[in-house]
Amino acid sequence: MQQWRKYLKERADSNLTVKSFCEKYGLNIKSYYYWQKIIRNEVGKSLVGAIVPVNISGASSLKSAAVPAKIIIRYGEFCLETRDNIRPQYLEETLALFIKMDQKYVR
Repeated sequence: MQQWRKYLKERADSNLTVKSFCEKYGLNIKSYYYWQKIIRNEVGKSLVGAIVPVNISGASSLKSAAVPAKIIIRYGEFCLETRDNIRPQYLEETLALFIKMDQKYVR
């Protein structure tokens, strides 16, 4: 598993397509995707409950700002842009969906 973790990281850092990377290193493309799924599932299990509240010092001053604060969150290929009045439950559900989708689809 450690070797496949290394391959996945090297491929991501190389900017090669999976096909090109596998050809270059003599890897079976089906094995690559198999191990990618196994490793992503393992990582996903460790992220359960990983969304935690964050306290921002001076957050009360955001209420008095002339322009509402903008929040931008990037996770992998996904981006969420919202204002500071988002419901915490909606934010948690959206971030959990980002994690789920990132695990499901190849970047």
